[in-house]
Amino acid sequence: MSPHRSGRAPGVLFVIACAAPAAFAQQFQTVTNFPGTARWSEGIECADVDHDGDLDVFVADGEGFASAGVARQHLLVINKLVEVGAWTLADESVARLGVHTSVAKGVATGDVNGDGWVDALYSSAFNTLVPALYVNQGASNPGFFNYESATRGFTTTYNSGSAQFGDLDDDGDLDVILGDAYNVATTGRPHLFFNNGAGVFTENAAALGAALKASQMDVQLVDIDNDFDLDFLGANKATAAPAQYLMLNNGAGTFSDSSSLIAVSSGNVYEAEAGDLDGDQDLDVYFVSLSGFQEGVGRNNLVGLGSLTFTNQAPMGGAIDDNEIALFDYDVDGDYDVLVGSLGTHEYLYRNNGGLSFTDQSAQIQSVSDSTLDCTVADLNNDGKYDLLTAQGESNAAQWANKFYRNTGAADTLKPVLVAEQFPASAPAAGPVVVHAKIRDQVLDDGVNYVTASASYVIDVAPMPVAVSVTDAGFAPDPLTIQAGATVTWTNNSSVARNVKAATAPWSFDSGSIAIGSTYAYTFVEPGTYTLQSLPGPLSSTVIVTGTALAAKATYSGGQIYRFEFADSKAGLGAQLCYELRFRDWAGNVTVTNARCIPLVGSVPGFAACPGDASSVTPCPCANFGANGHGCANSVNPNGALLSANGTLNPDTAVLLGSGMPTTASAIYLKGDAYNAAGAPFGDGVLCTSGALIRLRTKTNVAGASRFPDVGDPLLSVRGATPPGSGLQAWYQTYYRNAAGAFCPPETFNVTNGLAMTW
Repeated sequence: MSPHRSGRAPGVLFVIACAAPAAFAQQFQTVTNFPGTARWSEGIECADVDHDGDLDVFVADGEGFASAGVARQHLLVINKLVEVGAWTLADESVARLGVHTSVAKGVATGDVNGDGWVDALYSSAFNTLVPALYVNQGASNPGFFNYESATRGFTTTYNSGSAQFGDLDDDGDLDVILGDAYNVATTGRPHLFFNNGAGVFTENAAALGAALKASQMDVQLVDIDNDFDLDFLGANKATAAPAQYLMLNNGAGTFSDSSSLIAVSSGNVYEAEAGDLDGDQDLDVYFVSLSGFQEGVGRNNLVGLGSLTFTNQAPMGGAIDDNEIALFDYDVDGDYDVLVGSLGTHEYLYRNNGGLSFTDQSAQIQSVSDSTLDCTVADLNNDGKYDLLTAQGESNAAQWANKFYRNTGAADTLKPVLVAEQFPASAPAAGPVVVHAKIRDQVLDDGVNYVTASASYVIDVAPMPVAVSVTDAGFAPDPLTIQAGATVTWTNNSSVARNVKAATAPWSFDSGSIAIGSTYAYTFVEPGTYTLQSLPGPLSSTVIVTGTALAAKATYSGGQIYRFEFADSKAGLGAQLCYELRFRDWAGNVTVTNARCIPLVGSVPGFAACPGDASSVTPCPCANFGANGHGCANSVNPNGALLSANGTLNPDTAVLLGSGMPTTASAIYLKGDAYNAAGAPFGDGVLCTSGALIRLRTKTNVAGASRFPDVGDPLLSVRGATPPGSGLQAWYQTYYRNAAGAFCPPETFNVTNGLAMTW
């Protein structure tokens, strides 16, 4: 095999022979070593670089502890699982990366230019090379890279041991923080680079505002304060307090220093990994080393106490010189266990018992005496089980070969867990609408969790309510055919309490117990055929969803946070955005969130709510509609009846949209030249529109329709007497009559909110 040096032959293939499982008692058994000559390795990270469905391996090689040793070729090992078979790997570093050497101490992966293909950044210590950015050639040459450091903003050498990508300013692209002053007493500052969206980076030291610190070892981008942005946690071997970095993000990429909250200054902290270790939905920090050479946890007290503070727990037993932490659920029980990469006689594995109690299960890993400087977890043979990878260096040169440990335990059958979701209460109809979600799955190592995300959405120009009765005999109507974006409300008209739940994977919505006479509503976003069940019975029903759902732009921000961007598809005429999020882990487990609908605010210049209205997209307070609450939210329509202004057709024409009225109602759209809260015409109903009233003509795209609303896009075009900017004011409101008296009983008429327009 060719040695790891520049000019080596590409494509060295290495077929790994698996050891027979019966020969070992451990859950994790060495398979064999990486291909190639053993070198001093300090960083390892996995990603599917060629989109062939298996995980490839980046390795950072480079010798030197406190000063530069021999610079080595940056490594990329290609997994040939699909082409050849399991555990077949090829060192294709030069062929795919080109000849580039440095004293590399870390490698980070991420899609820097938003083309859907993973790129890689090598951190080089002792100023041996600028940060080495490799950009994937993508569909034209999958998994082959161009070296583009200088053209993308990296032109200065650093003494850098670590870096991590993350969307720090919430603009949908990946920024990066690079450590500096690696493993030396000389102080320095980490470096924050913002991405311009095309993968070009510019440093902004003022935005980070980091203090000088020595021996910067590790960069972590995590949401430590639960505000849906990425904070900077930096692990350092320094002893001068505060030795570690904790910089809190204001949401736009500007940071404030809270480093004094972390009281760890052992002088041996090579890494710190943040994850929810006690199940309370905030991120705790596992340190190498919390005290002396003993690992341990800094508990985050945010959830519970309500303030961001940390309490150091009792250190783990033993005092071993260790280097790396990876969190993963090795026993598939739903919490993070801890893998420790060690310079000792074996790696360490701690089972999470809950409540920050851990049990040493290191015997589950086959014992090999080597000097592990980095470790990670990845399912290399696609059997649903996360294997261990270790990188060796520094001491015990005879064991520098990097290794694989095959997982012979249970496969991952747990779906990604939605921890939290951030969404606006309402949003501009012109979009885009941005939503964030946090996910916990079975792996978390340096921001990598192997979970991909997508989202489907529909923009409705009016809500589409559909009623279904559940009786002792079944669902009525059944089967039910609806449009994507329709909201079905099931009413329990049976003789017992019962539920309505999805029986089509991966959807999992479930009403829980519905009392007799009560309702449950769900919005269907993705077209397809759904089977529903109701207990007791069991009763079953089929819902056929037609139409089209759009795909949102979904990006991984880092730190288990995903960002979804929903573009306007209705030219500003949308009344609500309904979406569902989907997450898939490497083992194939899928979570689909329950659908959510966000009201969209009209974007016509000059429109505003009438005095007394809460906003232009919510009804006036119920008291303003008279004693009986005309048009207010009720069990039939949870949103009430709405009038909104959602776009312009040309400079002197606006569009009004009425929604939330029964399809049996007849409606009159009114325009007035005055506002009068007394509500003179039409009883106590018409509140905002007063003075000289005009009944407006209406238009709809539903063939033959003569009333509002109807299924489809009920729109009203309103022409101004003079062009926009003239200052002419007008007031608009919709009156509707429901002969059945079923909308807001006992009244037989209702009104929407009012809108004021300055033309």
